[in-house]
Amino acid sequence: MEELAKGSTVVMIAGWVAVLTLLLACVLLTLIVILRMRAQRREQRDLQAREHWTRVLQQALLGPVEVQRLQPGEVQGFVDAWNALHESLPEEAARRLVPVGQRVGLEEVSPRLLRGSYHDRAMTIIALGHLRDRRLFDRLSPFLTDRSPIVSLCAARALAQVDPPHAMAMFVPLVAEREDWVPGNVARILAENKDGSAARELGNALLRANADTTVKLVRFLADIDPQRASGVLRQLLDGHVDDHIISVCLQLVNDRHERERVIGFLAASRWHVRMHAAVALGRIGEAADAARLEPLLADSVWWVRYRAAQALMALSGNGVEAMRKVQQRQGDAFGRDIIDQVLSEHGLRGAT
Repeated sequence: MEELAKGSTVVMIAGWVAVLTLLLACVLLTLIVILRMRAQRREQRDLQAREHWTRVLQQALLGPVEVQRLQPGEVQGFVDAWNALHESLPEEAARRLVPVGQRVGLEEVSPRLLRGSYHDRAMTIIALGHLRDRRLFDRLSPFLTDRSPIVSLCAARALAQVDPPHAMAMFVPLVAEREDWVPGNVARILAENKDGSAARELGNALLRANADTTVKLVRFLADIDPQRASGVLRQLLDGHVDDHIISVCLQLVNDRHERERVIGFLAASRWHVRMHAAVALGRIGEAADAARLEPLLADSVWWVRYRAAQALMALSGNGVEAMRKVQQRQGDAFGRDIIDQVLSEHGLRGAT
């Protein structure tokens, strides 16, 4: 009897566990459905707000419009419309929207969003940057050191719109430190600078940069200010710097006045320096420089021979006939073969 009672108790407990499990599953399912419905309503509300404010902002580009202060339920839609429209407009047209952003109270509603999710913070930072109000600099500057690379880069771009010189003085030193920043995004922010402060800060940073930092910064400087970069490249090529830096400088040099400096590196001990010097001379050299490149056709490293042959092809006057004459002068079999290789790539091997 005792065993029967125990068995009955176990069955009863198991039944209650099954009932409770079923009830819990129903509660969880109900919560999921409710949360999903709320999310859908929020998405629909944000979409409607975005469509409404897109129309209003487009009208504001054509002339004055009446607008009201943002309501809590339309802030996200406004921010999305505001950012999307600014990205498609030239700067002069975008500035015409600034009064609208001020009248609807974008600045006043931003603190809540800046404490929100990663997406809310990034989008709000971008939106505030489009206001181009220097009073916002202190509010945005803490986000420049945010752990998120996207949030911090959004802050950098917004700060550059608000106060370019001050922003570049803070941004450029961080470029050397932040390994998680995508170079393309950094280059875009630097390229958008119009007052010259980005190039100036890069030049100053290069004066105290180490080898790895120099490589990164000099590439950015060459992209946004070739003239200023030319002077820096000249100093680096004349200085006793790391071979890797020399190679990068040779890749970037585009000033024909630097021919003699480039020629000096054709006999460098490191093969990658010789290779980049050959490529640079093919880019900025003259037909008479062909004689400087010919010895490299017999170099012990294939890549040096290959780039030297390509450079010879690139120099003015070095067509198929000239290349065949160079080939005939080569006593080295590797030198003759590499010319055949380059001519074949240009579809000229069988030409006369």
